[in-house]
Amino acid sequence: MNLGEYMKKHFASWLPVFLSVTAALALSLEYWLQQTGRGGLCPTTGCAVVGTFVRYGEIVFIGLGAVFFWILAGLLFFDKRLEKSWLWMSVGILLAAGLAFDGGILGFQRFGIQESCILCYAVGATLFLILLSYSWARRSLAGVILGVAVWTAGFVSQALFLFPEKTPDLQETVLFTLHDAPSSGPQLYYFFSLHCPFCTHVLASLAVHPPQAGQWNFVPLDTRPDDQRKLSALLDQSRTSGNVFQAVLDIEQASVPDVKISANVVDSTRKGGIFLRNSGYRGVPLLLVQETPSRRVVLQGREPILNYLLEKRLIRFRLFF
Repeated sequence: MNLGEYMKKHFASWLPVFLSVTAALALSLEYWLQQTGRGGLCPTTGCAVVGTFVRYGEIVFIGLGAVFFWILAGLLFFDKRLEKSWLWMSVGILLAAGLAFDGGILGFQRFGIQESCILCYAVGATLFLILLSYSWARRSLAGVILGVAVWTAGFVSQALFLFPEKTPDLQETVLFTLHDAPSSGPQLYYFFSLHCPFCTHVLASLAVHPPQAGQWNFVPLDTRPDDQRKLSALLDQSRTSGNVFQAVLDIEQASVPDVKISANVVDSTRKGGIFLRNSGYRGVPLLLVQETPSRRVVLQGREPILNYLLEKRLIRFRLFF
């Protein structure tokens, strides 16, 4: 065997060990950087977003990854030195488990939260390189096929699930705002439905005695086509109506108008529903009052809302019926 063939053979056999050690060192460095508050290797904000979905914290996730690659590197090293069948089987099992886990993680990022972590992709690429180089050294095409199948199954399985959508910002849920309201006072976000009698009671008091301060933002939750046609008509009226609260009451009682459903209505009602579910609120009427940038008051139900408005003198008095 000449020198070139010797180096080629040994390069192929030691490449999986080298790749595993490199990955283990990189993840260990990432763990140390985050543990000591020095940031991390990942340059994108996507990594930080993905980290918020890890149950036990991103740093634990990275630490387990480092341990995985150190163990894999050890098994690959001793498999190269000892040539034992149980070591070969252990490497295959651990590598298949890592590929399945990585496929699931990347699938969740792709189909679940639509965010990408560069570090996670780098780990996945390294696992594939280890698989290819180890299978090459072992002359095993079946190993490559099995590894790709395991990773693909983990990745594609995530496409079969419906994941909760990300909670939109509160401002994104607003369909329209009371433009002629006084500039002073808090921001008020009123979640309502056209079919909620308690929402109607609150709106009636507001319509008869319009608020004296604060900016009102309206968030409807109705998703039926007939209701969304009414809301589309209301969206146009809100720009010209002198009393938006009365306009909402009128549209509740009106027949379904022959208008096209506005894309803004569809977007607002969808995001409003997501915000409500993801924030843990159950039912309407709901009033969120942003009194200051750091203080938000949550009021759910007719009585708490009207009592708050009276207490803060946002309305002079309420209707009883």
